[in-house]
Amino acid sequence: MKSQLDIVEVTGSTNDDLLKMGKEGAPHGYGLAARRQTAGRGRRGHKWDSTEGNLLLSIVLRPDVEPTDLSGLAAVCGLAVYEELEALGLANEVRLKWPNDLYARDKKLGGILIEAAKDEEGRTFAVAGIGVNVAYTPAEVPDGGLPAVSLMDLNGDVPPVDKLLRAVHGTVVGRVDGWARTLRRVRKGNGKENLGPLSPVLDEYLGHVAWLGREVIALSPDGAELARGCFKAVDDHGRAIIACADGTHVFPFELASLRPLAH
Repeated sequence: MKSQLDIVEVTGSTNDDLLKMGKEGAPHGYGLAARRQTAGRGRRGHKWDSTEGNLLLSIVLRPDVEPTDLSGLAAVCGLAVYEELEALGLANEVRLKWPNDLYARDKKLGGILIEAAKDEEGRTFAVAGIGVNVAYTPAEVPDGGLPAVSLMDLNGDVPPVDKLLRAVHGTVVGRVDGWARTLRRVRKGNGKENLGPLSPVLDEYLGHVAWLGREVIALSPDGAELARGCFKAVDDHGRAIIACADGTHVFPFELASLRPLAH
C-alpha cells in the first residue's frame, strides 16, 4: 500500500508536526514535506537553514523491530537517500558522513534527524527528518560544522523538488520495511539476538561512508576533542571505531562526531 505524503507551503518544523501526529496515531510511512520551515533543526538542536528550494521532509516510521533498534534508522535512511540520488545520476560525489549526514566536496549536502517517542497507546515510533540542499546553498555555517553544498552545485540537471520528495519518501519507507524484515530474519536464523541494528546493511553502509581509512578527529557535542586517529570502521551497533596511538576507541553516535584531520 502506497504511503501518504502531504506537502505544505510553510510550517515551523515538519519533525515537530509529525512527532505530535505520531503520538496521536499517524501511520507508518506517513510523510510531511514543507517548501519552507521557520524552525527547522538538525542534530543536537542545531539550526537547519530551511529556505525554499530544498528538500524538507519528515516521515513517521513504525518498523517491526525492538525500540533499541531505531538507532539504526539514520544509516538506513541515509542509504535510501543515496540510492535515490544514484538512480537520478546525482550521487557521483556523494558520501555518507557518520553518523547522519550527506557529504560532497568536503561540504554538507544534507542531514537526517531521527527522533523517537511513544504514542498515546504506549507504542514506540520514530520520525525521520530528512533535509537535502537541492537548489539553494545555505551560507551560514553552524558552530563546528561544515560549509554547505547543494545538488545544483554538483550537477545543474536537478529534478524539481516535488519529484525528488516523492521519490525519496517512497524509497525511505521501502528501505526501512526491508531492513526490519531482514533484521528479524537474520537474528532468528542465526540465533544471535545481540546482532546490532546495522547488521543487515553494514557492508553497504561502509561502502559509502566518508573518511574510512583516513585520519580524523572525534569531537564531543560541545566541540571538545575526544580522540584523533585512523577511522577504521563502523560496527553493527553504529559505533565509530578509531585506531589511536593509545589504542582503539569506540564512539556511539550520541557522544561524538567526526572531522577529517586535514579539514
